[in-house]
Amino acid sequence: MKYFFTILALLFFSILLSQQSQDYYWPLGNDREPEEGIQAFEFDFNIKPFQPQLRTRDLKMDMMNASICDADGNLLFYTNGCAVANRNHKIMPEGDSINAGPFLTEFWREDCSLGYPGIQDITILPDPGHDSGYYIIHKPKTLKPGETNTSDTLQYTYVDMTLDNGLGDVTEKNVNIEEQWLVRAYLSSIAHSNGKDYWLLNPVFPTGYMVWLLDEEGIRYVKTEAGPVWDRWTGSSGDARFSPDGTKYAKFNQFDGLHLYDFDRSDATLSNERHIPWRRPESGIIGSFEWSPNSRFLYPMRADTLWQLDTEAEPLEDGLVFIAEKTDSEVPWFQRSALGPDCRIYVRQLSSHEYMNVIHKPDEPGVACDFQQMGIKLPRITGIGTFPNVPRFRVDEEDKCDPSIVSIVGETVWWRRDLEVYPNPASTQVTVALPDQQQGRLYIMDMSGVVVQDHNVVRSDKILDVSELVSGTYSVEFLPEDNEDRVVYTRKVVVVR
Repeated sequence: MKYFFTILALLFFSILLSQQSQDYYWPLGNDREPEEGIQAFEFDFNIKPFQPQLRTRDLKMDMMNASICDADGNLLFYTNGCAVANRNHKIMPEGDSINAGPFLTEFWREDCSLGYPGIQDITILPDPGHDSGYYIIHKPKTLKPGETNTSDTLQYTYVDMTLDNGLGDVTEKNVNIEEQWLVRAYLSSIAHSNGKDYWLLNPVFPTGYMVWLLDEEGIRYVKTEAGPVWDRWTGSSGDARFSPDGTKYAKFNQFDGLHLYDFDRSDATLSNERHIPWRRPESGIIGSFEWSPNSRFLYPMRADTLWQLDTEAEPLEDGLVFIAEKTDSEVPWFQRSALGPDCRIYVRQLSSHEYMNVIHKPDEPGVACDFQQMGIKLPRITGIGTFPNVPRFRVDEEDKCDPSIVSIVGETVWWRRDLEVYPNPASTQVTVALPDQQQGRLYIMDMSGVVVQDHNVVRSDKILDVSELVSGTYSVEFLPEDNEDRVVYTRKVVVVR
């Protein structure tokens, strides 16, 4: 019996150690006021708790975005659609001129200073035929006389990680796979049921989904699955994603609505189509969605509203539940979303902001999903940006994510909660209602992050004198002394004279 439990323990730990962590590094762009190079963000989920932080690197990541780690979560390389950078954040020797062509030279004349344009038009997949090889699959745009630019070519660029002393280098570049009128964005991939190869899907105009297979022989077209006739505004206006367990596929934007299918990973068959129409946007075209880790719930969103959809509901429309709307001008718009390996869904902003929105418990039904507007504070203000477009690397594993990863910002963050401060605006003093009458540290900071007041508070509401502060907006922040959950309570306050 003793040996039986020993074997079970060894098996348990081997399963834990085998969990794929190829999506544990996220390069995140920032288009605001670079200092000494390009100041960009990164999420490294290997750090527990992980710390969103700034990094000076050679690539901006504001548009196309793809990254890949080894099975242990160590960064290998990433790309912004214009160049490929190694784990030292330097462009590989032959890693420039990705997506080169007339569009880049004649139309996109910013010399890729922001990266190549595209939301979900690039991804990185391991080569099933070579342990050290990787395919970057990407969609360059082509200018056509009398038409708007379209992503009508699928290409690959190949990286061999045995080159440049193990830092990797590009051996093939911008190789055509397919020349069709592909819909911009929506490039999605998932592992084949054999656990080795990969399927790729992309909608194609005027209707349907093109399917390719990546195996040890390379990438080849397989078939076109039937689908609806796409709205002419569908390009770059939403997302397409496989569920974490690989059994479903969904495409969403506000023009075509939500299309949900069952998916067979053995032959890439889409079946059991279900559709929910969506209200067309009065202004702006951005829409996004993401799956819950348990593959039951979808979170469709437009710039100002967030919903949850229970995909097990019959009829499907009955499973749609309103979660939240953008509450005021201080709250960032909802722009792009991504499921992290920590089981949370992160939502990037539509305009420059210092916060991200977060869904903490996406497996829970309704408002129990614990959506927080401005739920995570970033080290500095960031502009519009994207998340890496990665496949579901843990599709065949029981655990689709790791809830033991706890998130913080800098040395001390901080999941954000609302702090009650009144009156607001104020001219002479404000009262801060301490949550649960806790004790801790209370700060007032100006919008540049300079602390202008610092107080110890002990289990009672605190009255703060603001009569000597100049007119403007300030952040009041309370940090509890007993803070195992790493929470910061904040509220912006306007001081007027």
